[in-house]
Amino acid sequence: MKYSPKNYALALAKSLEKAKDEKPLISNFLKLVKKNGDQKSFPKILEAFKKIEIKKNGGSQIKIEFAREASEAQIKSITKKFSRKDWIETSLNPSLVAGVRITFDDERELDGSLNRKLHKLFK
Repeated sequence: MKYSPKNYALALAKSLEKAKDEKPLISNFLKLVKKNGDQKSFPKILEAFKKIEIKKNGGSQIKIEFAREASEAQIKSITKKFSRKDWIETSLNPSLVAGVRITFDDERELDGSLNRKLHKLFK
């Protein structure tokens, strides 16, 4: 790997700020990644780029994990607590046993799962 995914993402974000036409810029960016042999790290580059764009727009990346399939009403109830600028992803994680885990920007975590409570109880 010639450059880190974060460096690629920063370069793309800076270039897109100044670009009038995005299509050729993105095409050239993809060619550069391929030329450097870093195609395998493309998902990481996209993830880093997404984080940069979310921060630039004043939002946060929020991951909500449910232990069981959540209803639309439950998802709406939780997501309306956040800003429209936030990027919200929901997923199913049966290892939580019951409850919800919410992660903010991969840094802070609000864990209301039964798994955490059991772990804390028997620690």
